Amino acid sequence: MNDSNRAQLIDNVRIAVTGQTDETALLQTAAELIDGFSEHFNWTGFYLLRKGILEVGPYIGPKTEHTRIELNQGVCGAAAAQKNTIIVDNVQADPRFLACSVSTRSEIVVPMMDSDKCLGEIDIDSNQPSFFNGEDRQMLEAIAEIIVTRLKEIR
Repeated sequence: MNDSNRAQLIDNVRIAVTGQTDETALLQTAAELIDGFSEHFNWTGFYLLRKGILEVGPYIGPKTEHTRIELNQGVCGAAAAQKNTIIVDNVQADPRFLACSVSTRSEIVVPMMDSDKCLGEIDIDSNQPSFFNGEDRQMLEAIAEIIVTRLKEIR
């Protein structure tokens, strides 16, 4: 993955979600584009924060039993509560990890922030250890901003 591929993905998400007027369709479209970015993503999706609980939204990957996550539960709950991106290089060494797939080795969770309010998050698992880096973080945070802007317009 290089910076031009990352920039292209950001542009592709911006263009694709611009015409969406339905929250689920918007998030599904974004999940599909993000998931297509790497063959090493094995779960790519969204959780939306509703009444203090993260609820699974559109995603690409194996079925998850983690359809509702409390704040501070798991890596997803920690990222939403802390309002900060979390990268886990080795999920097997992180006691917060809630497995969606036994093949997952690393994870990145990016909160979707509207000022100081967390609306939800982008969650990506990889079957490769230490897969995510600072450039991925920047890319996904830029995508999160695009999605938040669009969600605010259609809500």
